[in-house]
Amino acid sequence: MLKRMTGKSTKPMGDFIRNWLIPRLVFLPYWINWCLLFLVDMARNLTKGLSRTDTSGVLCIEAGAKGWEIIEYQELYASACEYLGSDQVHKVIIAKDKGYLVQLKQVLDELSPTHYLYSPRTGSQNWVVGLYQSFRISIMLHWRNITPITALTDLPVRIWRAQCAVLTARSGIVVSLMSPKETHPIFPHQRIIGPCLMPFSETTMNRLNALSADRRQGEKPTAVFMGSLYEPRTSVLQKISDALKERGILLEMRGRSLENKRAPDSEYWQTLINASLVVTTADQIAENGRDWTWLPHFIYRYTEVLVCGRLLVAPNIPGIRRYYTPGVHFVAFSSPDQAVEIIAEHLNNEAELEKIAAQGKAKAQALVTSHAFWSCLDMALGRRSIT
Repeated sequence: MLKRMTGKSTKPMGDFIRNWLIPRLVFLPYWINWCLLFLVDMARNLTKGLSRTDTSGVLCIEAGAKGWEIIEYQELYASACEYLGSDQVHKVIIAKDKGYLVQLKQVLDELSPTHYLYSPRTGSQNWVVGLYQSFRISIMLHWRNITPITALTDLPVRIWRAQCAVLTARSGIVVSLMSPKETHPIFPHQRIIGPCLMPFSETTMNRLNALSADRRQGEKPTAVFMGSLYEPRTSVLQKISDALKERGILLEMRGRSLENKRAPDSEYWQTLINASLVVTTADQIAENGRDWTWLPHFIYRYTEVLVCGRLLVAPNIPGIRRYYTPGVHFVAFSSPDQAVEIIAEHLNNEAELEKIAAQGKAKAQALVTSHAFWSCLDMALGRRSIT
């Protein structure tokens, strides 16, 4: 209809709605909650609220029972304990068979944290219920003067982006794997930091160093992919694999669909350690409920592979130079054809492969021992820092 009336294509209008208008829907709940929390501030000041006299931070980290089984949350908790001290960090396990908000209130009353690390993965994934929960949680935290830290590892997911914006409407920070320089048009405030390094513990790093000492030596160099398979990642890896096969090189695919169970942690680490080089993409999942998926993100494989001392072949993403330099700590590619050339070249040049792998390992492990992830968060929190 619009095309017939104006004589112009409706595609620009469709692009505007899909790429600019819909992504900004998260601004509405953000501003609503900003106003609500302003009223909470006034009420708290009038009643002398729940003021705090803490001299040191107490951090609560939430996740469901299944979440605590995966490496990301294990390392998040372990690295927090190393940074703050185990007495100052509490693991919050949200049970599915009990009310989320009831459990949260009990935790806040019993532990009286100064900071609460929230994940939008934990609560309801329904738009209405999820937003309701985030409004309630933000009021509970704000009234108690607890600073929220939200883990937005998948920023393109609109419901999660909206929930994190609501939680941090007047205080706290959002931790992202994407560069705010690129994503600022679709996020309503500037207290978003990224791309953030993976939180990694010295305990795990030392364990992996011990495993690396027993690594198989003298075998034919191998290229491996290990991780989740989804579009467009699957298609990119398939192009790389097919082109390498024509050169007589095997790309060992140790992938799984998102619905399938992850490999045991021991198998995951051993696979990375025994590979000569590890290939990955930084693509976002392309599916409904997500937007701006063309922007790459700083997946945890960048740190995991380098800590293991293996050569990483991966895209050069915005903001990565804060941590790792392409050509020095890992090798970057911008297309499947370029990835094929890089893999073939480095598998045939073991000296260069080992040189870059060693440089990457040294840098990654220096970031781990310096607690770079938590130091970055503390600086971003400013006067509300944990330490």
